[in-house]
Amino acid sequence: MMLLKIRHALLEVTNQGAKQSAKQSAVIINNEIIISSGSILQPFIRAAGEGEQILRDLQQCKLVDAQDETSKECQLLRSYNYLVTFDRQHRPLTEQQHSGQSAHILTRYAAQPLYVFSAEEVSRNLHRILINADADEQNVLRSSFVVLTIRALKERESFKRFLQHIASYLRYLQPIHTLDDVLVMCSPFGLENFYKTISIGKVANVMGASLFGLSNALPLGCEGAAVFNNRLRLIGIIICTSFQRVQENVNLTLAANFGYLLRDFMEQLGTPITMISSTREPSNFAWERSIAVIESGGQQGTGTFIKVHNRRFILTCGHVIGQPNAKLHCRAIDREFEAEVIWHNPDEDRPYDLALLTAPSDVPVRHCVRLARNRACLGQTVYNAGFPYYVNFNFKYDFNPSIFQGRIIKCDQGAIMSDGSVQAGQSGGPMFDQHGNILGVCVSNIKYEDVVYPNINTAIPIYDIRQTLVEFAKTSDINVLSNLLASQDVRRVWSLQLPPIQSKL
Repeated sequence: MMLLKIRHALLEVTNQGAKQSAKQSAVIINNEIIISSGSILQPFIRAAGEGEQILRDLQQCKLVDAQDETSKECQLLRSYNYLVTFDRQHRPLTEQQHSGQSAHILTRYAAQPLYVFSAEEVSRNLHRILINADADEQNVLRSSFVVLTIRALKERESFKRFLQHIASYLRYLQPIHTLDDVLVMCSPFGLENFYKTISIGKVANVMGASLFGLSNALPLGCEGAAVFNNRLRLIGIIICTSFQRVQENVNLTLAANFGYLLRDFMEQLGTPITMISSTREPSNFAWERSIAVIESGGQQGTGTFIKVHNRRFILTCGHVIGQPNAKLHCRAIDREFEAEVIWHNPDEDRPYDLALLTAPSDVPVRHCVRLARNRACLGQTVYNAGFPYYVNFNFKYDFNPSIFQGRIIKCDQGAIMSDGSVQAGQSGGPMFDQHGNILGVCVSNIKYEDVVYPNINTAIPIYDIRQTLVEFAKTSDINVLSNLLASQDVRRVWSLQLPPIQSKL
């Protein structure tokens, strides 16, 4: 049986006539076949210029055959120069190098394109996520893939047999679930200096059979990189790290399921394969049942079912509820319901940005989260959950929350910060600790000089408000909840005012 080696590579495409160049990550299999995201063709293929027919074919999920020398599309694709860089040979370690480190010599090869293809479900789901973001042609190429070779292709049938061999390694892959461990091998910014950079994270969301989101915060140039599971088997290819929406940059790491891509590609080649998915036990951390999406005034936010002194509530942010007297339309994993506002912060400019809602009386206890009893600790692992606006495709029919792993990066008076992603739509959502308790309420990410940083965000510590919630649950005295209005010191922290500084100048 032929040995299958899956390695990281760096792909560069240049158009010498127009002095254009693009570099990004790629996957190379058996030092021969290269696969990368079609986003590398964005500088060269435009709807209003060269490559218009290629974009049209990809929009219709038609296979673009770069070997068909009679077509203009093939001639255009072959007019570009393709270079693939990877560490085919290892060099001996020197005395100066630390033990345990591996050295490598990067070798560059010329490559030739074989195919460009678009997978139907990847294209459809990516369009639903990125609707009204960036240009259509960019999204078409994001959901497409380039296949190249560094060897002369003698016959197409040998290439199909090669793909069948790859498929044999994927037949018994387990289904991808949220919170699965993943490892991404990439070259950030498309630079050789960062060749074979490792990023370890978790699956944040699974969107059908074709797409999954990651908690990994990756920069440009990581498109086309390989995503491995905890057994170091290839499970995906990065297709998106960020996009523009309403003149704001949104950081979002999405990967295409490699098994789905291979099956779709081989069907387009006319040689379908059978994929066998083995079953697996569900996670013990059933976080999806503990949260609800809240709709108010056309906007969406997130709330958490909590149980306090044998009473059930929904805890969320004050800015999520809109009109305080309105009934809010909510959707949980097993129901849709109306919630009423028990209390909300009457002063929008003063922390804490909180609201307490009614919960259905028959919500099972197992769906309610316990309030954390301890303060957050610096470096503590946390999980920020909720409904980012790009994931919740349809309020009435889809229930597809995301969860992003991170760590506590700063603890301040009345505020805790984490590097787990928080996007618009996650406001009011829970920050879980490692035991599934709610440690904080996610309020906002950081925006500085018109740039949004989703992986630097702030949450309200449950430890600071726990006693107030317990007292209200015992007494039903609405006046008790006025204690959720924070002190001036906490207000200074949330307004990002400078802390007291003692000058020694």
